[in-house]
Amino acid sequence: MISSFLEYISENRDPGQSRIIKYADDVINIVSKIKSEGDSYVESRELEYDDSNKFDLVVQVKKNTDPNLKMDSHFHRLPWEKINFDRYGFAIDANTRIDKMDLMIPEIIVTLIVDPNREPDLYSELRYRLIDIISHEINHTDQIGWNRKPFKVRPSSNSDRNGAKNSFEYFLLPDEIESMVKGMYVRSKNEDVEIDKIFDKYLHPFLESGKITQDQYLTVLKAWVEHTLENYPDAKLSTYREKINKIVDRI
Repeated sequence: MISSFLEYISENRDPGQSRIIKYADDVINIVSKIKSEGDSYVESRELEYDDSNKFDLVVQVKKNTDPNLKMDSHFHRLPWEKINFDRYGFAIDANTRIDKMDLMIPEIIVTLIVDPNREPDLYSELRYRLIDIISHEINHTDQIGWNRKPFKVRPSSNSDRNGAKNSFEYFLLPDEIESMVKGMYVRSKNEDVEIDKIFDKYLHPFLESGKITQDQYLTVLKAWVEHTLENYPDAKLSTYREKINKIVDRI
């Protein structure tokens, strides 16, 4: 097949991002094929990749028009995802399983609840969110184990992670800053939206649900903007937002 000129330019500008888009589209393809509704997740293990990173992408999907997240086996501890479900038609989470002894290929597990009444309209927002979340998890596979890459931040200790997981400090762990900002940078490039707006889109449900305070939100935003300026000089930042300009001016 002969690629269009725009596809050619896009692929040759950043092949890594082209792969991420393919991964996101592969997940949406699986989601679109699932028709059953109910309280059980349907799991797919058909996605295996051996590109610059070697990993398996596991997809867990439940379709429900009015899910009770408080009673859900996966999302009962993620109340802010109810805000996202109501707003966008889906709740999403992802985790990565990595064997520190390199005895198994890393697994990225994406868990989704989708409102079937809002398909396929929700796929546009879901695609951008998947680009973000898969980039984030792939970066974790770069930090340790099978795919470890030089100069990547080492994972936080178990004690540090356990101490921060129920606090805004989780967003400030070095390995999470690196992975979160990486994911949102890739999304901002693909969506052509300022990265600080992507930060807000991610953090506001935590703020609305009471998981973090306004001061904590600003602390996280400052850390993420600083990391962006240090590592992604081509990232777009809003120039008309006072809080962003204050962060930039103080660096």
